[in-house]
Amino acid sequence: MSIDKIVCVGKNYLDHAKELGEAIPEKPVLFLKPSSVLKQASSWDEHIYLDFPSEDNAVQPECEIVLRIACDGYKMTHEEASNAISDITLGLDMTLRARQSELKKQGHPWTTAKVFKNAAVLGPWISYHQFNHYLNTEFQLLINGTLKQCAKGADMMMWPEDLLVYISHFFPLKSGDIIYTGTPAGVTSISKGTTAELHWDHYSYSVTWE
Repeated sequence: MSIDKIVCVGKNYLDHAKELGEAIPEKPVLFLKPSSVLKQASSWDEHIYLDFPSEDNAVQPECEIVLRIACDGYKMTHEEASNAISDITLGLDMTLRARQSELKKQGHPWTTAKVFKNAAVLGPWISYHQFNHYLNTEFQLLINGTLKQCAKGADMMMWPEDLLVYISHFFPLKSGDIIYTGTPAGVTSISKGTTAELHWDHYSYSVTWE
């Protein structure tokens, strides 16, 4: 299935919005990533090796539930949004936090803090219908063996179907589009040689930055 775009959602978990020390928005923040920055594991239990983005001193992986949709939609109804979700997985929305902070201070867009090689990491897809209790299943991110992020999708301020309705109000979504739904609290910086483990029910994979 081809990918037209990757839509990312920011500040969709209250605890993460608070830890950023910024104003909590009434609606989630939206931004885009091109498919060229995507790196996906080919199988569960795979260990991925990626180049470390050394141009920033605050490289931060953000663990998120990720959706894939199987139909086009514009100004979707809630029912259309619910029927659009075909697959889910866990991913990492990579952020160059120091660059992002500086760009925000200057009042500039922070695209280059979110868009760089391997800035969107994905696990293999799981059929939505095979894991329909996913919102109530805890997911975890471990950094070098230490638990850093732990949450359930049910903790989101705006749930997946509502996100699709919200996003598609602004622009059309295409079949194959990928939606990163936001990250919970516990985001931390990594360094070269760091290993991250992503766990969700019996699904897991890991990433090392070299």
